[in-house]
Amino acid sequence: MKRTIASAIAIASVLGATTPGLAAEENSVAEQRSDGELSVMLGLHQWLIMGGGNVAAQYKTGRWVFEYSHGQALHLNNAARITLTSEEREAGVRVDMPWTTGGGAGLRLTRNLHALVEVKVHRYEMFGADRNQSLGYYTFTVGPGLFYDIHLWRGLFVQPLVRWWPTVAETLDEDAVTGFTCPDGAIHRPRAKVQGLFANVNLGWRF
Repeated sequence: MKRTIASAIAIASVLGATTPGLAAEENSVAEQRSDGELSVMLGLHQWLIMGGGNVAAQYKTGRWVFEYSHGQALHLNNAARITLTSEEREAGVRVDMPWTTGGGAGLRLTRNLHALVEVKVHRYEMFGADRNQSLGYYTFTVGPGLFYDIHLWRGLFVQPLVRWWPTVAETLDEDAVTGFTCPDGAIHRPRAKVQGLFANVNLGWRF
């Protein structure tokens, strides 16, 4: 899955950024499209791997792009090797994201390639190996994303993307949290999760 996403993004970058003729043609088309264009999308990583869901709405008008997305019921342990730290895996903790929501705005670089700056709020719930030990907190991220639309049939398209969401604030007071008891009796000190750099693929329909 990770290799597929990486390959799609690489192809998109080559098509959008290193092919002058295509970029010029796409720019010309984008300049002509001053009318609004609405799309709805599903995030495949959330649905297929994280056991939850993600829906997004995107509106393009001229050079501008606006987007809102909402995810829910995401289980980070479903992809523990890439979403949990080695300390969290060894401690046997479970980390869920009941919801994550927010939006962004940006510019069309070509007809199919666009960049956004996104503002997001994420709700986390963490459970220790002893399920009586739990905590909840929020993180707030602001960061850029790069998206490329690959049109398949009529309004159907796939959209490989890469995002970087650094945390700008969070509500977990790590010094005040009582540690979780690990299966071996050691104490695990919870830390707020960090989104960082990640990739995904959306499946969408353009109206």
